[in-house]
Amino acid sequence: MFGKFRVTILLALLALTLSTLACGASALPQPAEAKPVQSVQATESPAEAPSGSGTDPNAVVSCSQIVPPDELENLLINLTPTLTENSYPGGTSCIWSYVNAAGQTSTFSIQVDFSPNAVSLWESTRQSELSNEPSDIVVNGIDGLADESYVWSSKTTGLYVVYARKGGKTLIMRYVPQDVIYMGTESGIIDMVERFFNRF
Repeated sequence: MFGKFRVTILLALLALTLSTLACGASALPQPAEAKPVQSVQATESPAEAPSGSGTDPNAVVSCSQIVPPDELENLLINLTPTLTENSYPGGTSCIWSYVNAAGQTSTFSIQVDFSPNAVSLWESTRQSELSNEPSDIVVNGIDGLADESYVWSSKTTGLYVVYARKGGKTLIMRYVPQDVIYMGTESGIIDMVERFFNRF
């Protein structure tokens, strides 16, 4: 079950890394960070990008910048995660592995991309991941979550999956809601994803 999921993640990361390396030298900078929007259908309003926002496609953002250690402790209460990090110009992949209270091994992962190819890679990764799900999978959006969002409960991995796009920046998150209690509700997901987007 997790083998197929990990292969999908590894293939997506490989594609992301190769495209970032291939396009990084000649890429144009991404648009300025967008102001928060109220619905999935709303259009974004340009805003002044804060200094060090990570919108530079050559910037490298660490997992501890996206999810500071104290915030990680609050998200994964009473769990001791081990981090596997892959940070590179224009993107970062963070996978925290842990054993939950029931003694099961699980993961909490975040993948962010702000490279010139971020949106197309995000879309192709989403389509690839959904192709591994049964045909009756239900995919929803969350009103107020970034500019575009897709969420579902994976029948193949048992993880809750969140795809969010804000302007030219993208985020993919996978986790067990019972282990990351704060993100067990739509309002919690919206709050945390907005925080994450503001850090890269």
